[in-house]
Amino acid sequence: MWMFDRLCGENISLDNNCTTAKRQHPIDTYGYGICFTNTPLVICEVFEIQVDKIVTKWNSAVCLGVTTHKPHNLTKIGYGLLLKESWLLHGSSLWENGNDIGPYSLKINDVQVGDKLGMMIAPDSTHNFYLNGIDNGKAFCNLPEDVYGVVDVYGNCCEVSIINQATEAQVAIKKAPTFSGRPVEWNVQTVCDFIESIPECAPYVAKFQSERINGAALLELDKKDLKDFFEMPLGLAVNVCSHLKKYEEKKNR
Repeated sequence: MWMFDRLCGENISLDNNCTTAKRQHPIDTYGYGICFTNTPLVICEVFEIQVDKIVTKWNSAVCLGVTTHKPHNLTKIGYGLLLKESWLLHGSSLWENGNDIGPYSLKINDVQVGDKLGMMIAPDSTHNFYLNGIDNGKAFCNLPEDVYGVVDVYGNCCEVSIINQATEAQVAIKKAPTFSGRPVEWNVQTVCDFIESIPECAPYVAKFQSERINGAALLELDKKDLKDFFEMPLGLAVNVCSHLKKYEEKKNR
């Protein structure tokens, strides 16, 4: 069973048998929310957290990754620790030992309450990140053995909880689908495949099919259109727009 180590940032309080990390006074404090797993990550086993609470005062939210630092050997927790022997996803950038090594396909500054963030070490020592069960591809390679999970509960993110397989069914991990061409070039079937790939959106595919929504038409839709005409809950409508924006930005790089 995954747990957070009791040694954590000075603004963190741990609840639920050390599986929930809360940053105290989140409106007044931005950081000092670093948490570690109490044991090293296990090869081929996804470590996953759920975002429980956010605020809207700050510009960024949550940092996720791994480190070789053994939390039980530490005497003080500060961000400086993560500048050495650590591999992190910060916003949409990958950081290795304190150096920005380039962009990643996932931007975690935009996470919302209920979103699930995960990571896994593969047998070939590569490291992947997940959002709501979707594999966003390789982030790091040649990781050393015995790395611990790191979650920095900072910025807008003020509470997260570990999802344990023993207590809650873990989200099925799916490979992130790829779609050829820019979104404006997609035909109706590609749009339907795209909508189906987004968690909880499969029931709405038939509507996109019957209305003959191609890529150009999809780009004209906003959250209100998806909510009013397609009768999507607001959260799903926001998720569709977010996925489309990220995919379009990726194709325009």
